[in-house]
Amino acid sequence: MRKISLGSVMVAVLVAVVAFAPTLPAAATVVFYTVQKGDTLSAIAQRYGSTVTALARFNNLVNPNLIMPGQRLEIPDGDGGATYTIKPGDTLWDISQRQGVSLAGLKEVNPGIDPKCLTVGSTIKLPGTERILASRQAANIALAWPVTGRISSVFGWRKGRMHQGLDIAASSGEMITAPAPGQVVTVGWYGGYGQRIIIDHGRGIRTLYAHCSAILVKPGEQVRTGQGIARVGTTGNSTGPHLHFEVHVNGRPYDPLQFLR
Repeated sequence: MRKISLGSVMVAVLVAVVAFAPTLPAAATVVFYTVQKGDTLSAIAQRYGSTVTALARFNNLVNPNLIMPGQRLEIPDGDGGATYTIKPGDTLWDISQRQGVSLAGLKEVNPGIDPKCLTVGSTIKLPGTERILASRQAANIALAWPVTGRISSVFGWRKGRMHQGLDIAASSGEMITAPAPGQVVTVGWYGGYGQRIIIDHGRGIRTLYAHCSAILVKPGEQVRTGQGIARVGTTGNSTGPHLHFEVHVNGRPYDPLQFLR
């Protein structure tokens, strides 16, 4: 009877394991950045072609305005590997609204998905920052800051609902200015927004200003960059004086930080 050495058995086992082992997907490329003194999440996002919302979500930051020197942040490459796990009762439309992405974008990064048959527990991809930046490039516009102040709340998912704008804390009565030339579409009280203004800048771009204490323009009026249009207030559903600022492109809200210069 032929003897089989222990070494031969080990080699055979190793070959079998390699041959039949499942192929693992390549790990997503992630860049690590150490926060420096004076850094803001907005500046870091701009430096790496990302968004405040994407970085906050990827790093599980509860308060995007609070980052500390020495803190290590992960900055995803490409679409960032952002995913969402389907929950009972979810629809693709609900997910798009809660995550601040477009329905078309969800379908684009999840080819073959059936919106009428979502499997609870399955994972879908979320559109990445490259598509968000593409929306700004397509719009071909850069906006001036409408008021000077501290960012008190960013665009994105907040307290169980989508926060569709950027909150900028400022003193009551401080001047709010037009960030680009345009035509005033509507002014006046609008529910939780309080005193609100909407300006049309052309090319499908509109900006919204809420919680104003005073409105200085009227519908149909043409405004220029830097022109005073309202004053900061706390009307409507507001806990303190600030400007709630929204940017809409073709009827959809986008992160204002992607447009502000």
